[in-house]
Amino acid sequence: MSPLTSSAGPVKVLVVDDSVLMQKLMTQIINSTPGFQVIGVAGSAEEGWDAIQELRPDILTLDLELPGRHGLKLLARVLKQDPLPVLIVSAFGGPGADNTIQALELGAIDFIEKPDGATHTLEGFMKHVAAALQRASASRRMLAAAKELAAQQRPAMAAPVRPLAAPAPAAHGKVSLIAIGASTGGVPAVQTVMRDAAHLRLPIAVVQHMPAGYTAKFAARLSAATGLDVREASDGDRLRPGMAVVAPGGSKHLEIEERRGELICHLKEAPLVSGHCPSVDVMFHSVARALGSHAIGVLLTGMGRDGADGLLAMRKAGAATLIQSGETCVVNGMPKAAFELGAADRVVPLDQIGGAIAGLLGERPQQRTA
Repeated sequence: MSPLTSSAGPVKVLVVDDSVLMQKLMTQIINSTPGFQVIGVAGSAEEGWDAIQELRPDILTLDLELPGRHGLKLLARVLKQDPLPVLIVSAFGGPGADNTIQALELGAIDFIEKPDGATHTLEGFMKHVAAALQRASASRRMLAAAKELAAQQRPAMAAPVRPLAAPAPAAHGKVSLIAIGASTGGVPAVQTVMRDAAHLRLPIAVVQHMPAGYTAKFAARLSAATGLDVREASDGDRLRPGMAVVAPGGSKHLEIEERRGELICHLKEAPLVSGHCPSVDVMFHSVARALGSHAIGVLLTGMGRDGADGLLAMRKAGAATLIQSGETCVVNGMPKAAFELGAADRVVPLDQIGGAIAGLLGERPQQRTA
């Protein structure tokens, strides 16, 4: 898919990195990606801010480890004053993973792992940059569409959205699990939903597209933000009320099984499904098989269509299914694919999903304190 609009030239990218080598490498990769062009480079947060004001880029790539002011401070300033898609260029693992998760929570849309010469090769890095640029471009289009929608004051899509031969939400049996899937832009979205549903004390299973080395950090930050017992899933984990698991990044899919009245996590080594491992589709299909109507499926922002087929399977099995509304998505790929399949009971703005889940359970929404 071309990132270009009919009336515009290449998507303009500003590179902020204190390494001259990385500046040159990023420039070469971006300029060789059809539809994108580097319009400037900066070696510090201060230079980056000045370049943003002068050059007005469409996309910013940002190294967090910068001389002087930390990249996180520049990110917060950019997103507060004039939001634009920001791609984090991150060192893998360790403190870099913590900083990257924090950047995603602040609103960066995606991240790219710097090559380390071993696991993260230059060839892989080049592919990841090109793919991340496409995701950022899709995010940029969604931001523009959201502004146009707000200007025209069109109402958001209401629920329910499509009829299906399945029980109505009020007729669902006792819910035993909330299953959540997300990709690009999903870190703050998942946190929002889990925070707003935490008081329900239901077990939660999450698949967020993220490589190994980051999911444990993500789980720890979710635990601190929600007050739930959130952990990276291990094979054989038993889910209980007030507990949530995040599928580990890497080469294994997360499945949920029901054994003698208990919900058990099963990690299965398998090829990519819907382009991903772990895959939202795999997790949702397993929930449909194990729990039928005793589950709620939630599909959030993300590029592609992972989760759409699985959410349809959950709906056909009688589960309640919610998708994030397009105007609140960073990238409305996965929710849109699910909507077009007829997999969603309801289309709900992000900040109302927790309340919608509570309503399905006959509970009151959690009152926000901030």
